[in-house]
Amino acid sequence: MDKENFLFLSFLVLFSVFCFLFSNSSNVSGGSFSFLKASSVDLLRPLSKEKINDLYLNSNNFFSVFVNLDEGREIVLSEKKSNEVIPIASLTKLMTAVVSLENYGLEDEVKISSAAINTYSTAGGLREKEVISVEDLLYVTLIESSNDGAEALAEKMGRDDFILKMNKKAAELGMKNTRFVNPTGLDIFTDTSEKELKENNVSSASDLEKLVVYVLKNHSLIPQILSNSEKQIKSSSGTVHNLKNTNILLKENSSYLWGKTGYTKEANGCIILILKSYDDDNNGYIINVITGADDRFSEARKLNSWLQDSFIW
Repeated sequence: MDKENFLFLSFLVLFSVFCFLFSNSSNVSGGSFSFLKASSVDLLRPLSKEKINDLYLNSNNFFSVFVNLDEGREIVLSEKKSNEVIPIASLTKLMTAVVSLENYGLEDEVKISSAAINTYSTAGGLREKEVISVEDLLYVTLIESSNDGAEALAEKMGRDDFILKMNKKAAELGMKNTRFVNPTGLDIFTDTSEKELKENNVSSASDLEKLVVYVLKNHSLIPQILSNSEKQIKSSSGTVHNLKNTNILLKENSSYLWGKTGYTKEANGCIILILKSYDDDNNGYIINVITGADDRFSEARKLNSWLQDSFIW
């Protein structure tokens, strides 16, 4: 084969591969990322191994995606009903944090009201009339998933306006399956018996992944806060808060960078976990979203193990 024919055939092969990859990609709504289904023919890692075990998770929904922020590339690793609209419990607080960061100064002070304190759950240990900075209140809200803290952040602006901004941001990010009715993620029932649901915050696993990507690109303080398994803060009023992260996985596996947990009766167990790519040279993150789980931590462990065994990183 002469040199010209060899070069021509080489061009055809590369062109065919490019066309295949392009035909299997689609733009992500609200961003510049392109989704690719991971397979053994992709030129870029991670690559799916030829023989992999089936993934069995008991959760109702999950979505696992590899994201390279520098290249604007996302690869779906595995999913189950990732577009289904479901209640999201305290995963809500990621959006609460985003809206707070984009509308308040970190040193702005918040006076804790009796209404905030009376929110269901006492996590965070906030006290009525305590004065605390927005930054410290974000630590309380995210690390201990404090409903009091989330309500206090919303009250600073005016609760209705805050929730409006949460929904506006969701729309901007292309989170089409998402609706917020409160800053906490609590289910709202028609009466105290909790037999008839009135309303709650809903989203989908794929929508939540979009929110995480936005956080990774724009709000480094949120990952910084949620990477702490424990943290002590002291409010402007002098109250000391010893915070413990609701995400127990941070202490057992260094591959987990940060994440957010959630639970309500309607949502069951939920968790978002962000992992660094298993290959240090592969500059990206793995985002795992799991919802509707009886044991969210066990499900997360199984998914993590499956990802390591199933792909070439």
